[in-house]
Amino acid sequence: MSILSKKIKNLNDGESFNFNYKNKKYEFCCYSYSDEKKHYSVRDASSFLGAGMNVEKITKKYISLYDYNLFNVRSTYKIPVNSIEV
Repeated sequence: MSILSKKIKNLNDGESFNFNYKNKKYEFCCYSYSDEKKHYSVRDASSFLGAGMNVEKITKKYISLYDYNLFNVRSTYKIPVNSIEV
């Protein structure tokens, strides 16, 4: 198990960690709701409000992200796991 997967697996509700991707710092956050299933998001760590995206799935190769804009249009992005520096 990689360092990144260990960090993600060990996150609890309200916890986060920072990582670098393409020379920019991001924050990987964990949330739990009433179903007690863990939900994750990735946001720009340098912004107070932090433009962020929800994590759809995590595989060995990618972290797949999505969000919806004001007009309910879905945007997606894939971060290659091998490009992340923890």
